[in-house]
Amino acid sequence: MSETVNVAAEPEQGPVTEPRRRRSGADQAMDPWLFFAALALGCVGLVMVYSSSAWLGSRTSGSWEYFLRRQAIFFALGVGVMLTVSRVDYRLLRRFAPQLMAFAAGMLVLVLFISEDINGARRWIDLGPVHMQPSEIAKIALAVFLAATLARRGEQIRSFKTGFLPPMIAACGTMALVLMEKDLGTTVLLGSVSLILLYVAGTRASWVLAAIMVAAPLAWSQIVNVGYRRERVESFLSGDDYQVEQGLIAIGSGGPFGLGLGNGRQKLGFLPENHTDFILATIGEELGLIGIFAVIGLFALLVWRGLVIARQAHDRFGTYLAIGLSALFGLQALINMAVVLAVMPAKGITLPFVSYGGSSLLVSMASIGVLLSISRRPEPWALSDMRGRRRERTSKPAKLRKRVSTPKVDPRGARANVRKQPV
Repeated sequence: MSETVNVAAEPEQGPVTEPRRRRSGADQAMDPWLFFAALALGCVGLVMVYSSSAWLGSRTSGSWEYFLRRQAIFFALGVGVMLTVSRVDYRLLRRFAPQLMAFAAGMLVLVLFISEDINGARRWIDLGPVHMQPSEIAKIALAVFLAATLARRGEQIRSFKTGFLPPMIAACGTMALVLMEKDLGTTVLLGSVSLILLYVAGTRASWVLAAIMVAAPLAWSQIVNVGYRRERVESFLSGDDYQVEQGLIAIGSGGPFGLGLGNGRQKLGFLPENHTDFILATIGEELGLIGIFAVIGLFALLVWRGLVIARQAHDRFGTYLAIGLSALFGLQALINMAVVLAVMPAKGITLPFVSYGGSSLLVSMASIGVLLSISRRPEPWALSDMRGRRRERTSKPAKLRKRVSTPKVDPRGARANVRKQPV
């Protein structure tokens, strides 16, 4: 009789049993293709940042390796952050999503008061050797917050008042703070990712179209009524944008195979921001069309693996978060490439992993770490999964359950144990 009682009681131990751990996929390795794509893009960025900024570093800082050293430090830190985050249960982000969103909003407000005006914008917080850009944190915080909110709402997302409106209010508030920094490109990026997540979660397509119809005239007014934005659009339409022209000259002179690594000429003071926003033009000049296709292929691989991870995730939060992060990478890279190739007016959006920038690289690497964590499909931690904690509390009085499972031996004792068992 005692052996039968032990077998019946063991399944109530929950996630501590070894067979259940195998079924949930806790021992699964992280996605190797996503890891390769992120590292490859980071390495390409290191090489091209050095090649494109050596002349500028020697003129401004007296060192050819000035920008390379800084980018290498952030790349090493980013790899460490990526590997660390990949071993953490991604569900922690769901539990602390409101706090993360509040922190990002606070940083967006703070930057408006303490940052210096650079080229008419207030986007960076000076931390001594590091300039942090709060909008980079806001991208990830909004993706996490929306994924947690939509996962919690479930089928309520089909309701306008309780499902569609609250996430849109949070997204619009974040977009408004970013727009106050005079960063229209990031604002459009945040709005696009928000609508993608809402549509994937099951909201009505008519509401998404209505949101686009409301946002389009607002965005157009921000272009027409702001002098430098209107000038950019007019220069783009007239074909008289100096920066875009120099970028096209760089790409055209590279041809199919490029002039050779380090042999570019437009980086010698002709192409502005050639190591940040227009680094793809330097890649085209020195590595040719093959180099540009290689970068596009790596981004396509990264986004594809992110969507595969989203499809294979074990919970809605993991699915929505993977889609949101993949959309962020894909849309940001697409906008940057469209600007460099003169498909859309110039906009200050960097190429993820490749362009020079410490905060952008760190946040991008951390986001890849989150995707790698989702791909591992780990066991829920007690800190991140409240249901697991409830199961753990319920499984403590095991001896009482054993006595409850033997009513035929002593019915009176079994009834006493039932009264003692916690609810």
